[in-house]
Amino acid sequence: MRTFSRFALSIASTLCLTGLSYCNSGSGLPFGLPASANTISNSVRRVSILQATGQSGSSPPLIELSSGYGVNISFIPTGEIVEKVWLDNPSFATLDVDGCLSGLGSQGKPCQPNGARVLHLRGINPLNIPGLPKTTSTLLTAITSGTSGQRVYLFRVALASGTPQYHTIEVTPVSVSTPSNTKYSSIVDSISNYSVFSRGLAVAMQRGLIRTGQPLETRIRNFLARVQAGEPIESAASTSGISLNLVERLAQLGRTSNPVLVPARTSAHTK
Repeated sequence: MRTFSRFALSIASTLCLTGLSYCNSGSGLPFGLPASANTISNSVRRVSILQATGQSGSSPPLIELSSGYGVNISFIPTGEIVEKVWLDNPSFATLDVDGCLSGLGSQGKPCQPNGARVLHLRGINPLNIPGLPKTTSTLLTAITSGTSGQRVYLFRVALASGTPQYHTIEVTPVSVSTPSNTKYSSIVDSISNYSVFSRGLAVAMQRGLIRTGQPLETRIRNFLARVQAGEPIESAASTSGISLNLVERLAQLGRTSNPVLVPARTSAHTK
């Protein structure tokens, strides 16, 4: 009976997400199903062109695939068309697109026209494919074309556990306009000053999210120094080689948490 209930929940949720059934507002579940069930967060993660093409100096963005869920990679904000994709190890993930790419699900037939704007990754039970090593991570490469020419995007793909924190990754262009016109103006406007970032870094290090001495800490401290000197947040982040997603995360930690104060050790000879 429990197996049937879980099966029914899976089918109903799929119909809801594809628009074939009505959903409870905000819960992502069809009417009549409990909103307390584990559901995917209604979240879009944004990755800049600089980060996804390796120009920021950071590692390729990590895409985590949770069991039973997929992740979309959208190039719609950039206006680019995906012409070719490679998934190095398809033994634990499937790849689909919203258009047609030659050699991908087309049974060798050329696509007219050839191109896509959204990629869809989905984790599967690991397959034993001769010649491929058994791994839980791999590399996804996407070749795009647009008004600025061709670009090569890289993403790390790995299996994860638990409920995913996002359902879509949007690749966003780098804005050169004033902060009031940028896609990240809400981030800039919501952050008051340098102390918020500094507090966020302290919290992240105490939680073990960032380790002392690693290159990321150096880049963040460089970013903090630039912000303290009055440099615009977006410019400081780009120059320091950190993403605006990380900037936003530091701000969230700085606004909602405080570093734990370690009490000073009392000397045994203190009277």
